[in-house]
This record gives sequence, C-alpha cells and structure tokens, in this order.
Amino acid sequence: MSDNHIRNYQVSEIISSNPSFLVRNGISLFVLILIIIIAVCSFVKYPDVISTNAKLTAINPPKEIKAKVNGRLVELFATENQKVQEGTILGYLESTANHKYIINLSNIIDTMVQLMQQNKVLQTILDYKTFLSKNKTDENYGEIQAAYQTFIQAYNSYNQYLNGGFYLQKLSMLQKDISYLQRLKESLLQQKKMTEEDVKLMQENFAAQEKMNKEKVIAPVEYRNEKSKLIAKEISLPQINSIIINNDNSQHTKQKEIAELQNQIAQQQNIFIQALQSFKAIVDDWKAKYLFTTPVAGTIEFAGFVQSNQLLQVNQILCFVNPKNSAFYAQLLIPQTNLGKIKVNQKVLLKLPSYPFQQYGYIEGTLNFISNIPTDSGYIAKVDFTRGLQTNYSKSIFFREGLKANAEIITEDLSLLERFFYNIRTSFKISN
Repeated sequence: MSDNHIRNYQVSEIISSNPSFLVRNGISLFVLILIIIIAVCSFVKYPDVISTNAKLTAINPPKEIKAKVNGRLVELFATENQKVQEGTILGYLESTANHKYIINLSNIIDTMVQLMQQNKVLQTILDYKTFLSKNKTDENYGEIQAAYQTFIQAYNSYNQYLNGGFYLQKLSMLQKDISYLQRLKESLLQQKKMTEEDVKLMQENFAAQEKMNKEKVIAPVEYRNEKSKLIAKEISLPQINSIIINNDNSQHTKQKEIAELQNQIAQQQNIFIQALQSFKAIVDDWKAKYLFTTPVAGTIEFAGFVQSNQLLQVNQILCFVNPKNSAFYAQLLIPQTNLGKIKVNQKVLLKLPSYPFQQYGYIEGTLNFISNIPTDSGYIAKVDFTRGLQTNYSKSIFFREGLKANAEIITEDLSLLERFFYNIRTSFKISN
C-alpha cells in the first residue's frame, strides 16, 4: 500500500470520527466558566481594612468590689443582676469582731459626730450611753479593741466633766454670783444717783446758809453744823464709788474663773472630739476591710463563681456594680497612613487580646468622631458600640478601664471585580 493511500485513509478516519464533548464545546465552556468567575467576583465583597490600636473607656464605668485583706467570705447577701442602692452591704469578710455590732457602732458614731457639729453635747453623751446599754450583749470590737479603749477613756473623762456635777455646778454657782453682783451694782448706782441729788440739795441749802452767815443773820455755830452735814453727805459719794469699784472687781474675778472653767471644759471637749474623729476613721477603715459595700447604685454582676466560706485574696474581685447611666466607647489612634479612607459612620471591629477572638468573638462598633488636630501618635477617634459590650458570639465582656483592643476599620466593602479593575486603572495611570 502506497504512502498516499495510508495518509488519505488516516485523514478520512479523523474526519469521519465524532469529536469529544470537550473538543466540541471547549470554547463555550471556557466562556461560561469565565462569565461565572466574573459574576462571582462581582458579587463577592472583600472589605478594605485598616488596623490600629484601641482602648476601652467608659463614662461612669462599672465599679469593682474587691477584697482589701486576705480572708474568708463568711456571709454573701448579693445575687446576680440584683438592683442595689449606694451603701448596700453585699457581704462580710472574716473578722474577730461582731460585724452587726460594728455596723451599729458606726451608725451611732456618725450620729455623734453630727451632734457635736451642731453643738448638741449632752445629746451626744446620752445617745452613746443609750447605745451601750441596748447592745451590751453583742459587744465585740475585735481588731479595733485598742482604738475603742482610747476612745472610751476620752468619752468617760468628758462625761465626768458634763455629768459628774462638779464642773457644771461650779459654773452655775459662778454665774449666779455674777448675777447677784450685777443686781447689787444696779442698787449701788441707784443709791449713788439719789445721794448725788441729796448732795446737790444740801449744797444749795448750804449756799443760802453761807450767805446768811456773811450777813450775820445766823449764828456761827449753826453755820458750822450745816457745813459739817454737807461734808458728811459728800463723803458718802466716794464710799459708794469705792463699793461699785469693788463690785466690778468681784464680777471680773468671777468672769475670769468662768473663763478658766470653760477653757478646761473646751479642752476636754476638744480631746473628746479628736478621739471621736480618730475612732470614726478606724471604724470606717475596718468597714472598708471587712464589709463589701456598694459605692454607687446599680446592678450586681459577678466576675466568676463566688460562694460563702470561700477564701479571698487581697485585691481579688468579688463582683462589679454596673451604674444605671454607664456608657462605653473605644478610643482609637488612627495613623496618617490611609487616613483619607477613614470616615465617620464606618464599621469597626474590636478584638480584645484579653478575650481571645476565636473563643469570644469581636465587638462591633461605629466610628462617630475623628479629631482634626493630630497628636504625636496620630488622630484620636471615638467608636460607639452597636450592642454594648456584647460580642458577635453573644458573650458579655466585663469592662476594665484601659482594656486594650485591636481595631479593624472597614473603610470600603469592594467586590473582587471592582478591586481588580481598580488595580488595573491604577497601574495604567502610573505607566502613563
């Protein structure tokens, strides 16, 4: 068989054979796949993200309730989400003192301080005496026993000054003496006035007698008698003045004694007030250590599992009090790089290193402020949280002042196709 015949046979066989699907529709399939890829690229969005650092901040942030000393939690009154007022006692930390007694003692001490400021001294002494008589069976000062001894000594000394009788009786007697002397002086002044009028009349009468004596109308003996009477009456005036001076001197002496006595009482009162203030400070310090008290009104939120008889370490957090008007936000530092892409109302995702993203998710927020004046580190911006401190995994984050976060600002949500043509356009402009 010749070579030409063989070639013709092979060509004829190829022409007569049915092509495969891929050969027949390859171009169409390629075009279809290309169209699908373009369509997918036009629908699939890929956000343009700018990363920066952030920290969480709050207006009236939640307040930590934590242990001031090591000890056992002997009583716990608080529950999760409980509404509390300022000053509510949440629990007791172990102490050698009687907690309820010290609380009542603190209340009466505060009342005594207020009464002393209002100068209601006797009421102050009486109130504490009543408190002691009513709470004698519960009396247990524990850690503040030594401070109480110092206070009660000052209290007893001051009580003796006021209720012992001697100093107050002496003060009362001196005040009565002054009252008597003042009335005596009034009588002496009245007597002096009358004597002066009498002397004036006698002087006028003596002047007439003297004239008649010169005219030899009366005898010399009668004249001398009248003159003697006048001198005797005039002498009584200096005597009355002397008595008045002695009266003034006696009043001055009594007033000096009263001043000295009042000074002694005032000194004792100052000693008592200082002892009262010092004891109040020690009682307040004890309360801060062994009582868990809410600093503000709000809602209780526990940071972990807590129960009675649990051992607590210093600075260990028992719970948080979330005030009613708390407001949380994040503060960002935006670098100048890509600053033009960042605008208000853009979405921000916050991922906290303290709460791993894979486990807790992220906090979503909205950029609502960008400063116009830069700092050394960049521009300050503020992010408001869309769902508060709840992540996209519906987990709540416990706020702590200055908590760090990684912020991702989503500037543009471009499709892959838009991003591809954007890069081509940019490259074309650069080449030209």
